[in-house]
Amino acid sequence: MTDAYLKIAENIDQGPQTAPRAEGEFSKAFIEYLKLLYKPEEAELVQRLKMGMKNFQSAADLAQASGRTEDEVKNLLDPLVQKGRVVGFGGSYMLPAIPQIVNNHQFSPDVGPDDLKAAELYQQFFIKEGYYRYYESSEQGTQIMRVIPVQRSIKHDEKILDTDEAHRIIDAVSNLQLVPCPCRTRTEKMGTRECKDHNPVASCIMVEMSAGYFQAMGMGRKVTAEEAKKYFDEMQDHGLVGTTENYDDPRHTVICLCCECCCSQTRGRTRWENPDAIAPSNFVAESGEECVMCGECLDRCMFKAISLDEDQARAVVDADKCMGCGVCAIACEQEAMRLARLEREKPYANSRELFKKIAKENRGG
Repeated sequence: MTDAYLKIAENIDQGPQTAPRAEGEFSKAFIEYLKLLYKPEEAELVQRLKMGMKNFQSAADLAQASGRTEDEVKNLLDPLVQKGRVVGFGGSYMLPAIPQIVNNHQFSPDVGPDDLKAAELYQQFFIKEGYYRYYESSEQGTQIMRVIPVQRSIKHDEKILDTDEAHRIIDAVSNLQLVPCPCRTRTEKMGTRECKDHNPVASCIMVEMSAGYFQAMGMGRKVTAEEAKKYFDEMQDHGLVGTTENYDDPRHTVICLCCECCCSQTRGRTRWENPDAIAPSNFVAESGEECVMCGECLDRCMFKAISLDEDQARAVVDADKCMGCGVCAIACEQEAMRLARLEREKPYANSRELFKKIAKENRGG
């Protein structure tokens, strides 16, 4: 039966972000994790599924390939669709994307039977064995996610593009769902959440297709654009950093709200050795003469980009470390800290262009 789980790992490995490995082989911890997701009889069928919209397979095709009836296929896969372990639309099925697979147990605040075991295995394959590198960026450093600057923190004479600003990203879509952040939910369940005293577990803002994915599971809460924007602003005030996929196309799938100690993206820079974990915005923080050196901005910068300079009598920013989020600026009562335009990295045009490059780089292209 282990062969079925290895085949599932092989199919995941064909996706742009590949599958977790250790010492050149598929991670044993990840194989054990797959066993939590799929019972043996389910795995026998799931091993025939692949990733990617073009790889949807009908129940009829799966029935023929597996020697089952269509009803048997649906009876096995439809409950997995409800759990988010298989993607299903209109009687066709495929494997979920990597974020849905590795975080499957952690989108609900309730502690389920396998949640702590799943978290333990995640610690092994994701952190100790270093899979975070492929979750965050390609082998050659192409970032999957980018920072979204906060409109309120940008200098009045600076222009901001629609694709750079969270409110405009939200306004461009029609379906939005707040779903508990799996990263902080995981550490909360494990009793290891470092930001517990100043950050809520909070939610990710799921967008369009991913919103529908979670709605189908009955998870999260549907919100209007105005509610989503208000929520985003509230979480920024807490000090959480907004991120989204590293492309311009308004058809995003998620807006994350990241802390420094739990989140799978930002921890690449704040805790792990992956300087390419996340792309900066095309802004950088600057302080003005109004600065009173109170240190509030320094305390709020999770990227350690700010210091207080006695000679200049102001806060100074290391542009190489600054991710251009603006969380420091919105806390400055003197309005001395603001974001200024700094062209650094141009996002990709769309998800296809981004993940095509990531797949190529992860395969030595």
